[in-house]
Amino acid sequence: MRYPTYSELIFINGRILNDEAIQTGKQKIRDIDLLQAAEMRPQASAFGEDAYPTIEVKTAALLHAIARNHPFKDGNKRTATVAALFMLHVNGWRVQWDMPTALTMILDLAEGRTTLDQFSEWLKLDPGEAAPEPDLANDTMIIDQIIEEQKWLLNELAER
Repeated sequence: MRYPTYSELIFINGRILNDEAIQTGKQKIRDIDLLQAAEMRPQASAFGEDAYPTIEVKTAALLHAIARNHPFKDGNKRTATVAALFMLHVNGWRVQWDMPTALTMILDLAEGRTTLDQFSEWLKLDPGEAAPEPDLANDTMIIDQIIEEQKWLLNELAER
């Protein structure tokens, strides 16, 4: 299982905001501890068992940790969405969602109106090609592809 790293989360935030400074290391992080917690949340365990046992609930946990806790100064819901989709992609999964419904579900998760379990039950996945090993060029291409494919959703999230 591959999880987005701290550096990848910062890179995704910079890509979303189209901010070259962030992409090259000038971080615009509101709370570094919240970002580190978000990075680790889908990997959490309790009593030797995964706290989030399925890819769907791990995805919901990552999305929630970023969108609700706002570790970045801007673009948290968009970063959360792309990071979640990136995690799914590199682990061989693609979402099948209606974007207006996805918008509602993401906002509800971020605002606490939807639980992780409700979100993960709603999330429908199809198998795809995995990218289990980090590769800067390939990962950048995947992130850019996600941003392009989800443009409407990301624009709507930016306005809320």
